[in-house]
Amino acid sequence: MSVVETSYGRVRGAMGNGVHVFKGIPFAEPPVGDLRWRAPVPPDPWAGTREALAFGPCAVQSIIPGDRGELIGIATHEVSEDCLYLNVWTPNPDDARRPVMVWIHGGGNTVGAGSQPRVNGEHLARIGDVVVVTLNYRLGALGFLHAPELGATGNEALLDQVAALRWVRAEVGAFGGDPDNVTVFGQSAGGFDIAQLMAMPSAQGCFDKAVPMSGSLKRQTMADDAHATARALAQHFGGFERLREVSATDILGYQVRMAGTGWGPTRDGDVIAEDAATVLARDTTDSMPLMIGHTRDESTLFTAFDREMANMDAAQLSQLARGPFGTRAAEAVECYVQDRTAAGLRTDPIDIWAAIATDRSFRIPAIRTAECRLRAHAAEGGRSVDATDSGASTPKAPVWMYRFDHESPAREGRLQACHSLDIPFVWGTYGLPRMQRFCGTGEAVERLSRRVMASYLAFARNGDPANEEVPDWPEYDVDSRRTMLFAQTPEVVSAPMDAVRELWSSRATI
Repeated sequence: MSVVETSYGRVRGAMGNGVHVFKGIPFAEPPVGDLRWRAPVPPDPWAGTREALAFGPCAVQSIIPGDRGELIGIATHEVSEDCLYLNVWTPNPDDARRPVMVWIHGGGNTVGAGSQPRVNGEHLARIGDVVVVTLNYRLGALGFLHAPELGATGNEALLDQVAALRWVRAEVGAFGGDPDNVTVFGQSAGGFDIAQLMAMPSAQGCFDKAVPMSGSLKRQTMADDAHATARALAQHFGGFERLREVSATDILGYQVRMAGTGWGPTRDGDVIAEDAATVLARDTTDSMPLMIGHTRDESTLFTAFDREMANMDAAQLSQLARGPFGTRAAEAVECYVQDRTAAGLRTDPIDIWAAIATDRSFRIPAIRTAECRLRAHAAEGGRSVDATDSGASTPKAPVWMYRFDHESPAREGRLQACHSLDIPFVWGTYGLPRMQRFCGTGEAVERLSRRVMASYLAFARNGDPANEEVPDWPEYDVDSRRTMLFAQTPEVVSAPMDAVRELWSSRATI
């Protein structure tokens, strides 16, 4: 057993496999009763020693039905509104000041938790000599409801993440971490949320480096649109004045019926007052290193489970392509066919549509996020001079881009390099029984995970992913667009799939 003194009281964790783990530490008061739809407040101190041996409850959420949730590892246990807990893995709770890695989970901001087996921090902590933190935040309507009548900005879930990051800054030193070297990383909704945190005034100073995985800048929900959603929810339950009396289970039930509602950041004018892309492109003082990327075939995780798409033909593809490309749909489809043929990738109609959907939701937003950082850099002349280095110049905001190319053997290989497949490779959890069907097994899988982990750990330690396990990895720029491809043999390529990227370059929004 290990005991650590925090500002709120002592916590007792456990040790196993060379790592100390502290589970279920509260970083805010339970957001229940009058605190429902309020910004998080610090937890009350406790007397004595608090047992930190079990994960806290997950945020209120439903279960992803069918094989998809089971395959990718969206596992939950007890759910509760009382969910604002975090977990810490450390090689030793001493004064060594190790790099700190804080994970923000994905799940469309409606499912997920920091206690999923696939994000067990033991491997990263032990192999990399780092401190790893995972956390929960409020989900769905309980975390993203814009209701001024209740004092709710619609960004309470993001404020939960900020509260957890502030806890890390203040407390992680007692767990053997360096509060001045904090990397935030997260996938899907976690990555999209990180992009917002990078631009949010209330999150400034909360972390030092960022790794948004399969998530980047996205359009915020405008306050009027978000309030219309809140008004519909309130009317269903008899008005805003009654909403704090409604059970979380009933709110979740109605949320599930509100199919198509996207729960995410709201431009409320307070917590979020500007478009995040505008802020990041304008901020010439922020030198935060950014490592950003995606899986090659993100959207196959969704198309492969959609029965209506199983037998897609060319006519159906053409019709779907008119959505993003309008009158240029035929040109776009042909461009995708040529680019993918040249890359040795599948070109069936469903594969072309999955590639278009991948670019629209994941790849192009990641590129535009990187370009925002580079634009701010260029606004200052591209270089800054450190007066202590005899005139040597260094980038103000270095950016690295990656693409994860390993293909899943599941579902007869139809998933290819799909959404969420990279997570077990980052965490070293590919060997879990429930992950082996998704990730594959064998020496090649182990070797790829070792290389991916080494890159993430190097970035967390030094702000640069360079390491001996992968080829030289130059920074990303708009001329060469050099990108690390994580595959059985990692390689850096210039401007991968660039013809289809240019298809999107004339579009102001996606």
